[in-house]
Amino acid sequence: MKSISTFALAAVLAAGLATTATSAPAAAQKKGKEESGAPQLKLSDAVRKPVAAAQTALAANDTATATTQLAAAEAAAKTDDETYIVNALKLQMTAKSNDPAQLSPILDKLLVNPKTPQASLGQYNYFRAQAPWNAKRYAEALPYLQKARDLGYVNENLTLQIAAAMTETGNVAGGVAEVSKAIDAETAAGRKAPEAWYSYAVGKLYDAKSPDLSPWLQKQINAYPTAKNWRTALLVYRDSQEKGGTKLDRAQQLDLFRLMRAAKSLGARGDYLEYALIAYDTGLPGETKSVIEEGRATGKIPATDANGNRLYSDANNAIKLEGSLAGVEAKAKAAANGKTAAQTGDAYLALGQAAKAVELYTVAQQKGGVDASELNLHLGIAHYNAGNKAAAKTAFQAVTAGPRKDMAAFWVQLIDLGVTPGTTA
Repeated sequence: MKSISTFALAAVLAAGLATTATSAPAAAQKKGKEESGAPQLKLSDAVRKPVAAAQTALAANDTATATTQLAAAEAAAKTDDETYIVNALKLQMTAKSNDPAQLSPILDKLLVNPKTPQASLGQYNYFRAQAPWNAKRYAEALPYLQKARDLGYVNENLTLQIAAAMTETGNVAGGVAEVSKAIDAETAAGRKAPEAWYSYAVGKLYDAKSPDLSPWLQKQINAYPTAKNWRTALLVYRDSQEKGGTKLDRAQQLDLFRLMRAAKSLGARGDYLEYALIAYDTGLPGETKSVIEEGRATGKIPATDANGNRLYSDANNAIKLEGSLAGVEAKAKAAANGKTAAQTGDAYLALGQAAKAVELYTVAQQKGGVDASELNLHLGIAHYNAGNKAAAKTAFQAVTAGPRKDMAAFWVQLIDLGVTPGTTA
């Protein structure tokens, strides 16, 4: 959200409205105002004379004299015409201070005055919102901001200010919808919305435990598919599941790490070791071995890392004890259901034998008796690792339940978008 610090009000106050209206005789006033489109004002001499003097002083940047003359005019003002012209000039004078707090009482009077031009009301409502906005009194600022937009006022900050005011007053869904409008407006104008806008929406949805978080994480990746954003999105997704009371189980956490690995978004040593440990605990030492080897190759796991070395040794021993999968594969193909075939496919996937994994997952599909969403996700990963992205996408799109449905949607994005180079996790 941009901070609003300057308003440049004086340039947009339709100064001609006052300059031609107060220093000429009545007939000339009427003609000049009709020609300029300014309101036709009837002023008594008691008001017209100090107003004219104030205008002259303002033109000479003599604020002290203008203040004195306007005080005299204000004391004599009796009608809407007279109070309007006094406050219009006070606004013109005070706008130079760029102080919303000083402007607020003047704007309050102009907003209720029937002589205030309709064309100015949107702008005045917007500026009236700034004092409470800057003081973080968002509930007070919001109606003025909304009124400004309803009246057709256009400002690059307006929609985002409405969004922030809504979210800060508890309407997260409404505020995020406003951020979406701002993003759409930027896109329509041929510009790319700043990444911070997506991060703002994601942060508010995360805090609110909103079910709309995952689609917004995907929107951010669509716009900025960097390794850093992939990592952030997937970790935020994982944490949001726990925060919402549906913590990912070990198998689901493993699937998430596989996605992070494919998206080149594994970060430091901790990511690699946690991934490797979960794979080992899940009975997939082949994946533990390959993850630690990758961590070492990237320099994220030092050669002297005791935990990494112990895990690596344990994984190698477990792989030797498992021996060949050929015998298990034969039993899986002869089994009454697909459970053994799916498990064998998992083992092949962990060993990096993607083509064999696809074969066993396909057997499991044919035999049935397995979790369809888990199986399709793993089949999609196997196809992806084998380089068949079209088949992978088809498998991912068949995932329909639970957190794996969200993961599958992220995988489809990875296929479509890849990872933008130049930004590391």
